[in-house]
Amino acid sequence: MPTYETTDLLKINVDDETKELIDRLISDREAFSEFVYTPLLEAVNELEKRKRNRGLLSYIERSLVAGVPDAFEDKSCAVMFRQIATPNYEVRRFISVADVLSDAFKPLFFEYLEDKFTDNNEWKYNLCKMSFYAGTGKKGGQKIDRVNIVDFNRFKGKRLSEITTVWGQKLGDFHREFLTQTYSHIDNTSFYDASGWFSKCGGNAKDYYVHFLRLFLQHGILFENFMLDVKEKEFTRDVFLPAFIKVMKESGYRPLIVALEPTEIEGDSFWMCHPHNTIGFVKNKSNI
Repeated sequence: MPTYETTDLLKINVDDETKELIDRLISDREAFSEFVYTPLLEAVNELEKRKRNRGLLSYIERSLVAGVPDAFEDKSCAVMFRQIATPNYEVRRFISVADVLSDAFKPLFFEYLEDKFTDNNEWKYNLCKMSFYAGTGKKGGQKIDRVNIVDFNRFKGKRLSEITTVWGQKLGDFHREFLTQTYSHIDNTSFYDASGWFSKCGGNAKDYYVHFLRLFLQHGILFENFMLDVKEKEFTRDVFLPAFIKVMKESGYRPLIVALEPTEIEGDSFWMCHPHNTIGFVKNKSNI
């Protein structure tokens, strides 16, 4: 079970009414989805309306201890937050959705390279032991080939920025190269290492998530699925929902979040996989 240190300045006070609401949302998937998510076109239209809201802008500027990241300055952003972005099926879905938005939006990957590596985290694990989906077998199960690109024993507990692949390339650099070579319109301006920004916002999820969600009141749309399964329920209950409700109560507006994956299959391991026809890129690197 993760532990959090929360500063008095940024502490989220969860009163009895909020606790009751959180308990109800956690126990009712339909109510949770309706409360948290905004349909895509509605989110786009709502964001455009909010840009003219000076009162909301004043709240954001007053509340963001680290300010709005420079990555948001030129246009509205369609944002996906992962410690390191890689062109698996989840990221491919995000890019395909972001591409249908108007030119007023740019796809932006919020990364967290100073986060610590643990193989207990499914996303981090799959960055290091990559999965390639090869369809379904005769009995209906998924056929997946895996390629280990990191010495787990060497880097367990290290920061992601310190990890190198078995061929000596920094882990973050490899996945960025993989992603930018897969999509020619994704370049370095599509990535923002938020490590420093998170540190200024308190340095742990219970602190920085309030500030992170404030960015999606007026500056962009977050594409994400917040899970209610055993693996993610604690984060959703103890970090995400208190932050979401706090921002909503303070500002009078919901952060704009669009469900990235269909909620009925959001936890499927398929989303962590890469297409099998891309395995050669990794094998050529590692000389397998």
